[in-house]
Amino acid sequence: MPHGDLAIYQTQPPMSSNMEGLSLRSDVMYTNHKGEEKARIRKRQEKLLRKLKPALQRVLVPEESILFIARAQSPLSMVEQLTAGWWTMLLAASALVVTNKRILFFPVKRDGSWRESVRSLQWGDVESVKPGGFLARNVAFKFRNGQKNTYTNFRRADAKKLGQIALVMVPAASGEPSASHGMAQLCPDCRNLLTAGVYNCSQCGLIFKNEKTMVWRSIFLPGGGYFYTGHPLVGLLPALAEIYFIFIIVVIVANGFKSPDAVAGLIGAFTVLAFIFALETAVTILHCRRYIREFIPEKRDPSRAQSLSAGFGS
Repeated sequence: MPHGDLAIYQTQPPMSSNMEGLSLRSDVMYTNHKGEEKARIRKRQEKLLRKLKPALQRVLVPEESILFIARAQSPLSMVEQLTAGWWTMLLAASALVVTNKRILFFPVKRDGSWRESVRSLQWGDVESVKPGGFLARNVAFKFRNGQKNTYTNFRRADAKKLGQIALVMVPAASGEPSASHGMAQLCPDCRNLLTAGVYNCSQCGLIFKNEKTMVWRSIFLPGGGYFYTGHPLVGLLPALAEIYFIFIIVVIVANGFKSPDAVAGLIGAFTVLAFIFALETAVTILHCRRYIREFIPEKRDPSRAQSLSAGFGS
């Protein structure tokens, strides 16, 4: 595993610092991809660090130092991109925290605060990190298990810097893969490895929101899937649309009973509205499934996370 004082730039000696109890590599965190320190980079990095402090205090392990933080968008399928519309940024907003041991992927809210989900990619599981793209900068991660993930909408300078860090870290960690050989979902309380489709932590017992409940709420409650996954702003428009569809259906049915000769027209109108309603619900389920599969914890005592993290991680 790469040690905490591994030099990233030939022009900058390793320099460690501490910010509110978090170990940092200031020679990397506050510099550009050439190793040149910039005040604007320091300001931006410290702002990101403060937003993610609750997450990092839970997730970081002993002797782990933060090298760099970047904002990006997590991978979206083509169908998700076509149906997300204006809320794509909310659907896939992520923060990447690069350390000397791994890269941590945190889903975040619009203001940059943590959504209490985390994925980890050990440097030993990384085969390559390649920045690319023209108008929007992307970074493609290739894992040793053969899988690939491309995160999008990086700042151009951040993508270059991540590529530069990877040039040093990937060779230094070669030959030290984890059991997964790729990206792993972690429990945000105890850092235990979670199993896809199993919505509770086998180590600490933390319960996560599940797909079955999300589907039922999406079908029977206007915008229910989005509200269940903690995205009320995204759910507001679908909720209003569903309420409107329900109102129109009620009006059509009521008028149909008053006019027996209009039964054929009633059936046609009802069919069209039911199709639109079903399509909108299917899109809600598609999007909310992504959130659920990122493991969203149910509400709990905030002090629980701190005590469990200290107990399991030390």
